[in-house]
Amino acid sequence: MRHRQLDSSGPMQGHRSVFRVPNYKPQPTVSDEPCEDPVERVYHSRRTHRKSRAGCAACKQRRVKCDETKPDCLRCQKHGVECNYSAAPPSRPTRHIVNRFLESRPSLLSVDSLASSMSLLVVAEKLDELLRPETSSPSSSESSASPPSRRALEALHHFHRVTIESGQANSELGVMMGKVTRLAFESPLLMHSLIGVATSHLCGVLPNNSSYRVAESYHWQQAIQKYTKEVSSGPTAENMDPLYSACILITIHSFAIEEFNPRSSFVFSDDPADLNWLRLQGGLRYLLERTRMWMPDSMWWAYFMHAHDENLNYEDDRPGRVDLDPDFADLCHVDEGSTVGNNAYLWPLRMLTNLLALERTKRNHQKYYNWMGRLEPEYYDCLLRKEPPALMLLAWWLALMAVVEEWWIETRIRSECTAICMKLEDSRDPVLLRLLEFPAESCGYLLRHVQERNVVEMLENPLLA
Repeated sequence: MRHRQLDSSGPMQGHRSVFRVPNYKPQPTVSDEPCEDPVERVYHSRRTHRKSRAGCAACKQRRVKCDETKPDCLRCQKHGVECNYSAAPPSRPTRHIVNRFLESRPSLLSVDSLASSMSLLVVAEKLDELLRPETSSPSSSESSASPPSRRALEALHHFHRVTIESGQANSELGVMMGKVTRLAFESPLLMHSLIGVATSHLCGVLPNNSSYRVAESYHWQQAIQKYTKEVSSGPTAENMDPLYSACILITIHSFAIEEFNPRSSFVFSDDPADLNWLRLQGGLRYLLERTRMWMPDSMWWAYFMHAHDENLNYEDDRPGRVDLDPDFADLCHVDEGSTVGNNAYLWPLRMLTNLLALERTKRNHQKYYNWMGRLEPEYYDCLLRKEPPALMLLAWWLALMAVVEEWWIETRIRSECTAICMKLEDSRDPVLLRLLEFPAESCGYLLRHVQERNVVEMLENPLLA
């Protein structure tokens, strides 16, 4: 919590300060007569005065009383300095935040700024138009006081200049997010989603600022409502790009958590909603299946095609144990008669096996995303029942994803992977414990049996200590 600085020139809070000012009697005129006793000083208490709370920035900085005359106070007029009331609380809600925002964000006027191609006033007006609730009129006072009017432009700038940068701006996904920003000016759904992601990021950067919490809740509520409405009415060639983009941004939001806390994982919970961060990833697959005929015209087409590695068999639904790791096949109860229809583990195991053939680098992380988007309901049911094979498959995928260094996914990966390690480390199955070592190493968790093994090795060989 940010503490208010004490004003060294003012009274202490809770006490009334009385200043004692000497009142000198008039001195006698100079004469040749000898001086009498020194003049006695009489003290009178001075009345307290009202402190200026809404003064201009210049007077506050100089710690002098401001008469609060607007547009320019008398002191600023006298000294010929710029009078700025932007630091004072606004007397009434204003519809546009452009003037106040420009004073605190001069970089917006730079040549390479997002808004360099258009007037910031136009940007702000367009944001108000896009984000205004459908039930409000342009002149509605409620609209002018709503969260978007206070935070939208700041969030848009943050998304463009900070959020994308933290998510590898030079990567293909970063380039696509730049296109998403431009497309958002044509879609209220997408603009709400974009600002929702930006405010979620701001909440992590400035966790003590409650105004970002309000804006985050508002924009995600609007985004999800509009997304559900658009999907229910049916994806089309016209709205597929906003829907793809919004779905990806919603995915980012569902993954993002603020703190590392394995005990908050679905692994230790009986609430099915605690697994929604993973289940929501099937949304993009749903959209792609229903827009297949128009997909080559999508701005996402090249990105999707690059993520789809021709060397990987994404439809590998072969029955039996062929080409599977024996330990994994044993753990998942896969035999020669197993199929994706009678064994819920076989399909995610086949996909994971193909991913394990890739070099584990940041360059391949886009291909890892495909695994979570193609999971079936039967596998989710196994996860909710906390079945060890299902948890192990997820832990290995999370371990692969540990190479991704992006703000919205890093904490989730470590937290969920650690939770699975904590859940399974008490097993007496040697195969399971051996398979668990890779996820534990990736998330930095020291398994109990590994720790005990290290102690035994040091006792047997003191030089290792």
